[in-house]
Amino acid sequence: MQFKHPEILYALFALLIPIVIHLFQLQRFTKTPFTNVKFLKEIELQTRKSSKLKKWLVLFSRLLIFASIIIAFAQPYFSQNDSSKEWLTTLYLDNSISLSAKGNRGELLKRVVQDIAENLPEKGLFTLICNDKVLPNISQKKIIEELKIIDYTAQTKSIKTVLLQAQDLIDSHKNKHHKLILVSDFQNKYSTYLNLENQLASINTNLNLVQLKPKISYNISIDSVAVKENNIDNMVLEITLNHQGESAKSVSVNALQNEIVLAKNTFKIEPNKNKTISLRIPTKVTNLTLKIDEEDAYIFDNTYQISFPTKKKVNVLVIGKSNSFLEKIYTKNEFNLSQKEVNQISYEVIDKQQLVVLNALDKTPQSLGEKLNTYVENGGSLVIIPNKNISVNELNILFNKLNIGQLSKKHTDSLQVTKIHFSHPLIKNVFDMKVSNFQYPKVNTYFNGKLTRQLAILSYENEHPFISQIKKGKGSIFWVASPLDRNSSNFVKSPLIVPIFYNIGKNSTLHNQLSYRLGSTNKIIVNQKLQQDEIVHITSATTDFIPLQEIQTDKVLLYTDEQPAKAGFYAVEHQNNTIQNLAYNNPKAESNYSFYTLEKLSNTNIQLQNDIKETLTTLSSEQNIQSYFKWFVLLALFFVLIEILLLKYL
Repeated sequence: MQFKHPEILYALFALLIPIVIHLFQLQRFTKTPFTNVKFLKEIELQTRKSSKLKKWLVLFSRLLIFASIIIAFAQPYFSQNDSSKEWLTTLYLDNSISLSAKGNRGELLKRVVQDIAENLPEKGLFTLICNDKVLPNISQKKIIEELKIIDYTAQTKSIKTVLLQAQDLIDSHKNKHHKLILVSDFQNKYSTYLNLENQLASINTNLNLVQLKPKISYNISIDSVAVKENNIDNMVLEITLNHQGESAKSVSVNALQNEIVLAKNTFKIEPNKNKTISLRIPTKVTNLTLKIDEEDAYIFDNTYQISFPTKKKVNVLVIGKSNSFLEKIYTKNEFNLSQKEVNQISYEVIDKQQLVVLNALDKTPQSLGEKLNTYVENGGSLVIIPNKNISVNELNILFNKLNIGQLSKKHTDSLQVTKIHFSHPLIKNVFDMKVSNFQYPKVNTYFNGKLTRQLAILSYENEHPFISQIKKGKGSIFWVASPLDRNSSNFVKSPLIVPIFYNIGKNSTLHNQLSYRLGSTNKIIVNQKLQQDEIVHITSATTDFIPLQEIQTDKVLLYTDEQPAKAGFYAVEHQNNTIQNLAYNNPKAESNYSFYTLEKLSNTNIQLQNDIKETLTTLSSEQNIQSYFKWFVLLALFFVLIEILLLKYL
């Protein structure tokens, strides 16, 4: 038993006073004369014993009355902890998107918020830690108000970060009782069990872990999307999906624009495997939504938005001799074609091009070769058309700078181009059927050699490539193994030249990403020339914010992290004009259907629960103070009643 005012208990020493007085009064008695004492002696003895007993009982009852009153005013109570200290309860509530999964009673986050609001103790102060905010030292009423407006966030917070924040609070309030409660699904995203246990052991207080798990035991998500083919009328999307959990499933993926289905693919996906599928869609699509038709654990990752850049003219630079066939293919309505001699070229201009064509150069300066190597590595496209008089050694100097292999020999005999590689993305959908009876182009001069990662588009009758693609870094190099002047080849008159060179030009556009992820820092390149004091906005139907931006000569670099907060489509606007479309999707890590098995943790300071109600009930009992004030008051009244009965009937 403990006392709120233990100093009052010193008053119990005052109970010695009536005891001493009573002892002296028992030694005094009054003599009464009587004529014959002989007959009354026995009765006198009996009366004296009865009187002495009565006085002792009355004394004890009075002592108990005063003792009960003194103890009552000292306010006795019972508590598991020191009641002189206040309580500070730190509650981490994981409001990441994965908590939108449904449990047995509905969405995990909404149900746990309701349970906390109904069972949270009133005593002490609270600190609420969420992934997107920290609210220290607030009352029960305030924390319940905050819980009512809590929403899902794409921001994530590791357990280590939560524990560091909690430890700072504990260190700054050492004179309080502390309770730390972590409520999460504890997705296994960031560390091993050992790391997790070490992190939990570092906190200087007892821990309560409440793990929430989805009811459905599998999840299928769209992992990534890329453009596999991009042709004049349509493009092919390559979609990678991820299955985690139970047995194989048959699912469908729809491609929608403004709720209209443009394409659909139904397939079977094996458990705990990735699956890559293709969808063919029109090239005129701007914003596209991919949707999985399946009710799994996480609904939020069944939708994936992608946005295609606004169609702009492709910048094409021809270095070397002008050629009429290039002017006819790269027309003004779709391309910005410019032509420069080697001695006229400014290397800064190259960075602004999507396609550079080296056309029949006699010699390529080493500095130009180095610049072109960097240009291709960064995503540019380069076409090399040799000069009929150039030597193999001169070409190899350029090839060495580009690090794409070596040519071995220059031939001057006649050879036909007889093979079309219909599987190559540039011409895969150019022909309705495979053509084999057309008039073959012929060359009189050509080069051959061994090039690295060479992918043939057209080949000679001897199987050596005539036009081939070499992927390098983020870009591509297209090598034409024969000069295209009239004396060396009649390929410029072939119907094949237009679709091949046209598709090289259209596919050379430097695209931004198809989509970005929330909750991470994204770098966005906007090809827009701005003045120094101008800015761009990122907007949607409900959002308008100014991102961090860096203005360069002919483009703007945008950086987004905490904003936007919701997945969906956005637009980059300048002076109320949309200059680029953007798509944002939820963080990939939130789709992880792998959770810590907390029962494996061996730390004895950790208490595990599956229900927040149990945790809060335990907290209430720890904070509860059982007061005995009223019981001692009632006890004093009881002894008063005893005294009255003794005086009246004894």
